[in-house]
Amino acid sequence: MRNYILLILTLITLLNCTNKGEKNNNEKIVKTESVVEKKSTEKQDEQTAIIKTESKKQKNEKNINWKHPEFFEFKNYKEYRISDTIQIDLNGNGIMEKIYFENKNCPKLIIEEKGHNLISIGCGKEEYKGFPNAIGWVNLWCIVYDKETFEVIVQNGELIGEEKVNLERPSIYVGKEEAGGGIITYKNGELYWIHQSD
Repeated sequence: MRNYILLILTLITLLNCTNKGEKNNNEKIVKTESVVEKKSTEKQDEQTAIIKTESKKQKNEKNINWKHPEFFEFKNYKEYRISDTIQIDLNGNGIMEKIYFENKNCPKLIIEEKGHNLISIGCGKEEYKGFPNAIGWVNLWCIVYDKETFEVIVQNGELIGEEKVNLERPSIYVGKEEAGGGIITYKNGELYWIHQSD
């Protein structure tokens, strides 16, 4: 009988050891799977972070690259995107004008001042002497704060030369990359175009 009890105790011990071994193996498998899942998740997070970083970098490059300092010959200016609206007291009467490009029917530059008629430049109309009758070619613009600039003199379609011109107030330059343009300003109380391209 004593041998019989010993045999039962041995079997119970062996069964317990086997069960513990299976538990340890299961725990190892679970732990291994969670490590693989964790590494996989970390890799995905890393890739997502890289994509987000690259996306931000591209967005920042676009934001940085819209400026064109190589095309401006001014000492003191502030460049704007073509889609921006500039607010400036262009005529010096103490009221800020809103200046923007409108492309509804045809490209034109609008100068809007509260209490005054809209000024429209372009769209095939030459409402202001010396101003261009088309404005669709413009792809850059800025506010010019310089007190002096140059004007290209053209008579009967021929270039005569250049002369220095004083700017009474901050003015608006509109132009095309590598082609020049002109400055919209007020001179002696009148809207004036300073031609600056060949």
